[in-house]
Amino acid sequence: MPECAFHPGVETEVSCVDCGRYICPKDMVDAPVGYKCPICAKQKRTEHISIKPKQLAGGIALGVLAGIGGGLLLGFITGMLGWFFFIFMVMWGAGVGEAVRRGSGGHRGPIVATIAGACVVIGALLGGLGLFAGIMGVVGVIGTVGWGSGR
Repeated sequence: MPECAFHPGVETEVSCVDCGRYICPKDMVDAPVGYKCPICAKQKRTEHISIKPKQLAGGIALGVLAGIGGGLLLGFITGMLGWFFFIFMVMWGAGVGEAVRRGSGGHRGPIVATIAGACVVIGALLGGLGLFAGIMGVVGVIGTVGWGSGR
């Protein structure tokens, strides 16, 4: 009879539904489809944790388009915005964050936020809006794609 992978000497016939390790009742974690070992039960990672190169390129492309294009456009109409300037900067940053998120296949987290933030700051500087406008845009980016671990 097989032994538990975590408690040698304890015989069992139950195995983990994910990895196939034999597990004793002490190590069984109830799952919707059977029992899992403690290692497989802890793994909550999804495919959205690591960004594939093609998705990264899509996110960068849309970020550059929205960030730099939006920065140049906002640079032309800055005089008409008045006090709404700050609101538009945050909204623009949120839009760039959403563009990068969609371009990367729905990813969120630090990588996507960094790309979107860089595109916003570069767009603000190229559009003549200044670094403060770029920082306001980054606030919108973080509000949209977050900064925590990827989801």
